[in-house]
Amino acid sequence: MNNLHSEELRLLEIIEMAYAAPDDEEMARTVFMALRDLLPFPSGILMPVAADTLQLQPGLCFDCDPADMCTYLTHYAPQDPFVLRQPSPVLRNQSVRFSDVVSASELGRSEFTEFMQRVPYYHALGILTAVAGQPVAVFSVHRQRHERDFNAEEQAIVDRIGPHLARAIVLRRLANDPEQRLETGIVVFGRERNALYLNTTARRFLGTTPPDAVLRALPPQGTGIVSTASRNYRVHRVPWAAASLLHRFAVEEAAADSLDRGQAGDAVEFWSAATRGGFGGERAIILALQPFRQRVDLVQRLARHGLSPRQSAVAGGVLRGLDNGEISRQLYIAEQTVKDHLHEIYHRLGVHTRTELLIKVLGPTSSVPTGRGKRRT
Repeated sequence: MNNLHSEELRLLEIIEMAYAAPDDEEMARTVFMALRDLLPFPSGILMPVAADTLQLQPGLCFDCDPADMCTYLTHYAPQDPFVLRQPSPVLRNQSVRFSDVVSASELGRSEFTEFMQRVPYYHALGILTAVAGQPVAVFSVHRQRHERDFNAEEQAIVDRIGPHLARAIVLRRLANDPEQRLETGIVVFGRERNALYLNTTARRFLGTTPPDAVLRALPPQGTGIVSTASRNYRVHRVPWAAASLLHRFAVEEAAADSLDRGQAGDAVEFWSAATRGGFGGERAIILALQPFRQRVDLVQRLARHGLSPRQSAVAGGVLRGLDNGEISRQLYIAEQTVKDHLHEIYHRLGVHTRTELLIKVLGPTSSVPTGRGKRRT
């Protein structure tokens, strides 16, 4: 029991580290080092996911060669069984072992085995982290061939940490980007479910809509939608461990000309108290509001059909009206690879043309670009 308690405390400390880090690189390095206290591994990587294309981007290599990451992204990512076969983003925020995606015999017959022979590891445990359904980054830890594979208990640890890494990344982006910060409303409710705090953006979003409408819109799990007279907003929880980052929100707001001095001082004082453990933090609820965007909705619609990240990127290109050549150039893959993905996408969704794909994903009332009805693969 004591071991379980100490492990849980260490896990909470690691989550706190993710939010307290000054930048994503330091966060990854700190979390990787601390995570070794809970599960042994010699190396790991954190790779951001581009919001518009769902493509993996260069990130941090922890005790492994950055040149291998560059080689992977340039040549081998399209052949990675993780990318090709696992049904993420359905499995976003759920870790997957490499051995559960492809068997040793299948790997030996694939071109990806060339990459596996280049790198000093064999087992991998990865998670596609996401916030409000939007993929944010891939976090993965590795072991060498002579070491044992990762087990269910270790998967559970990564499952706990992964979503917090994504939230920390997103919150840091918001804190450092004034334009994005103006598009994020923050509402805090106390233990009696009374509104303790609304930032300037939340007040602007809600207008005359009472704050408790935001709380009512939140389902027991996942995200919700709150509707005002003018717009719909996506609502999701923010953990209290992120209070230090939200304090930075308030400091930045206080420096903005658009905020009157008294209100700014109240915001900074509120989050300063929160970071010191005020307001019964573990019982309070922090909610974030962001304008509902069709692109995020599109990612979730594609996810429901069990497409891999690569297939989702190809399907997203089709839905934006791109032809095969444009998709291949945008995703840095061969045009024949685009055609192969489209064959699999059509098969999974039970469609035969691009028009049918549009209707299947977006619904029959959506506008369909002309000239796309002919099957092209």
